[in-house]
Amino acid sequence: MNNKILTIIIIVCCLLSSCASKHKKLLSSNDNDAKYEAAVKAYNEGDYFHADQLFENLLLYFRGKDKAEDVNMYYGKSLMKNGDYYSAGYQFENFVRWFPYSPKAEQALYLSAYCKYMDSPEYSLDQTLSYESMKAFQNFIDKYPQSDSVKRANKYLDELRIKIIKKDYVNAYNYYKTGAYQAAQVSLKDFINKYADQTEYRQNAMYYMVLSDYNYAMKSIESKQKERWTNMIMDYERYEALFKKFTDKDKIKDLQTKYAYAKKQVAEK
Repeated sequence: MNNKILTIIIIVCCLLSSCASKHKKLLSSNDNDAKYEAAVKAYNEGDYFHADQLFENLLLYFRGKDKAEDVNMYYGKSLMKNGDYYSAGYQFENFVRWFPYSPKAEQALYLSAYCKYMDSPEYSLDQTLSYESMKAFQNFIDKYPQSDSVKRANKYLDELRIKIIKKDYVNAYNYYKTGAYQAAQVSLKDFINKYADQTEYRQNAMYYMVLSDYNYAMKSIESKQKERWTNMIMDYERYEALFKKFTDKDKIKDLQTKYAYAKKQVAEK
């Protein structure tokens, strides 16, 4: 390492140390106006870590004072910018409760929903936060239907809904995948009835429901088979009427073979 690089590193370390010392001193001071100015400056400069600490430190002092709304809103935004969406969402919810008539209440309500959206996990995990976010976005849209943020809120609502639909579909399909054909029939039928407008997932759900019907009938005792083959025939005919032209030829050929077998079984019993 040459002397020039070493000198630069030493200077940077000294500056960081000096800034940290200054920040620590500011946090412990009683000059809350100076602290507020430093917090706003840190926020505007993208130093959300220090802004977060300073605004949190100011919450109690400015409670009931003119700057209370600004401090609380800045604090929520600093938390959000730091990626702490859970705490930020809680802060924005509190803002709406504490300052319901504030001009900033609209933004706070939107951001509380957005933070839940950002914390919402991938579809395979528990979707409690997705449901909470959907409810919060809908609450925002109902309360502020003319807001400029409604379009974005609807976009996030659609994304969350698709994620939940995918989870429900995969859960139902997994019954088929694991050979639990009776449970697959029930779950896939429930999915189809619940999401009648979801063509892609609905088509797959109906396809695997027919296959579940077939496998369930095949494994049934003889006294139950006619009823179950008849059910498979009905589900196949419904599927064919709706999706035949959208399904690949191999799938249709396989289903047609199973359909013909089911009709033969019904005729013979």
